[in-house]
Amino acid sequence: MKDPRDVIIEPVVSEKSYSLLEDNVYTFVVHKSATKPEIRDAVETVFDVTVSKVNTLKQQVQLL
Repeated sequence: MKDPRDVIIEPVVSEKSYSLLEDNVYTFVVHKSATKPEIRDAVETVFDVTVSKVNTLKQQVQLL
């Protein structure tokens, strides 16, 4: 994955993610195979910020 915009898919918009903004914590949906260093580099490149920590969570999606 070379292009940072291929790593970051979309921001997560929820009540919890909005409450985390006060603590400078931002939440994104990222590509399934993205690693923490790739996520950090993509966020730093796209948003011109310094990332101090990357937490990941893998969720299963249920289709109805």
